[in-house]
Amino acid sequence: MHWRLALPAWIGAATALIVGAAAMSAAEAKSPGSRYCFHGFCHRVGTLAQTDTLVGWRGYLLASYYDSCRVDRLNPCGLTSSGAVFRPDLPDNAASPLLPDGTVILAFNPKTGDASVLRVTNAGPYSGKRKLDVSRAAAEKLGFRKQGVAALVISVLQSPTKSEASYVRRREYPRVPGYLGRFETVDMALEAAEERFDVRADDENLAGDTDAVFETAALGSASVPKPQLAVSPSLARELVMLRTPPRPANRGIRLVQGPRLVSRESFMARQSPEPAARIDFASGLQRYLLDPSAPAD
Repeated sequence: MHWRLALPAWIGAATALIVGAAAMSAAEAKSPGSRYCFHGFCHRVGTLAQTDTLVGWRGYLLASYYDSCRVDRLNPCGLTSSGAVFRPDLPDNAASPLLPDGTVILAFNPKTGDASVLRVTNAGPYSGKRKLDVSRAAAEKLGFRKQGVAALVISVLQSPTKSEASYVRRREYPRVPGYLGRFETVDMALEAAEERFDVRADDENLAGDTDAVFETAALGSASVPKPQLAVSPSLARELVMLRTPPRPANRGIRLVQGPRLVSRESFMARQSPEPAARIDFASGLQRYLLDPSAPAD
């Protein structure tokens, strides 16, 4: 294919940690808590416990998109790091070098107001600045396919179980909503995401993690809550890659309702007290004494 046609795809590519002889085993490369490298770029995947602490926490990062290996020369053909078949035509999947496979996130573009629910199914991108690759269809829905990259606000909706984060050849994850629509604020997008996406209950989340089940069983029937871990500083630092939060567009969607501008004359007029109404007590008293049935002023 002509390189000009392939340019937008490989701007945000270099994602695929692919199963094959030329690459490290996906099961070894993107296990939670592991460190892996590709073409000189190294990343450490967050552990399941660290990802749990990110649920509801918001970060912002620089995102790009990647496409099918037929048009994206930096994305080798094969299965993804989770074992799932890559579907660039579906707006519901993404790749992350930091979040374990199986993680479900909300991605919000503050410049357009577009929001999507995505499941992480792959590793990459392999770049020091970009920390998320979404599918081509997701980039189209989020409004940055033509630009190739965008500053997004993300929030983890659901962390994966141990089985969901492990490699399974040709696995099929449960579907997530994908594109949600356009919203004025990230709070409204998050509310819509929580309504559209059925978050797994805590007991179901523990079902696939034998270590967590053991910990819960050790507590027995005692009403002792599990300690809440703090957000991992290293993982949070990686997810806040931009020097300043992404700004909304000057036109169209506004994230913050600011104060209205008023003129100095209008402001001073509001500060000056209004003159009190003049009351004629004498005439009112006279009418009351002469005609008690007359209405008072």
